[in-house]
Amino acid sequence: MAILSANNITKSFLFKKEVITVLKELNLELLPGEFVSIVGASGCGKTTLLELFAGLTLPDKGEIHYMDKNITGKTGILGYMPQNDLLFPWLKVMENILLPAKVKGLNIKAEKEKARELLPIFGLESYENHLPWQLSGGLRQRVALARTCMTGSKVWLLDEPLANLDAITRNSLQDWLLSVVKSLELSVILVTHDIDEALYLSNRIELMKDGVFQKSIHVSGKENHSEKTEIKEHIRKLL
Repeated sequence: MAILSANNITKSFLFKKEVITVLKELNLELLPGEFVSIVGASGCGKTTLLELFAGLTLPDKGEIHYMDKNITGKTGILGYMPQNDLLFPWLKVMENILLPAKVKGLNIKAEKEKARELLPIFGLESYENHLPWQLSGGLRQRVALARTCMTGSKVWLLDEPLANLDAITRNSLQDWLLSVVKSLELSVILVTHDIDEALYLSNRIELMKDGVFQKSIHVSGKENHSEKTEIKEHIRKLL
């Protein structure tokens, strides 16, 4: 049974007096513990869909459901991380991580104890009092993900969180991200342009083109080099 679903979602925007339909009666389900990557060209609607899941914008038609509840247009329920880390430069690491708790008006002392338990999982135990400018790009992304974790949601929506990192750091963080997802028992929707990243991280890849899903590809993680190359070529042809 799906933990999260988009049901018949249509979304349009007004651009230069013309209505542009970005998503067209789109459906998507995320199962508990599943890691789904959405792959598609720029402008196909990937980020728009994540924003709808996060409640940052409303669909023209359709609904978003989380654990059988209608959460359409409701923010702060799912863990959402945009492409840029959006850390506040004047706040220390711990203060940035605690932002979701402050927004929700929770007990900061209790939430700080929870955050301290998370620091080793995110490799941040030595950086609690650092400012963002003192951190590498990879560490900044870890702080942003720890902040996402503090929403308390078991579902993460990740919009190309590793795209701005160098290849070596990116590969290292992919392994780390998989370990965090497993240890925290998360369900994830990842938006990415990187087919290799999607193949490495996902249980399922959804191919998006012109506001609809063209095909769903299930990945076992045991594919050999030849099989991965074949899947990549198939994806490129479809997109």
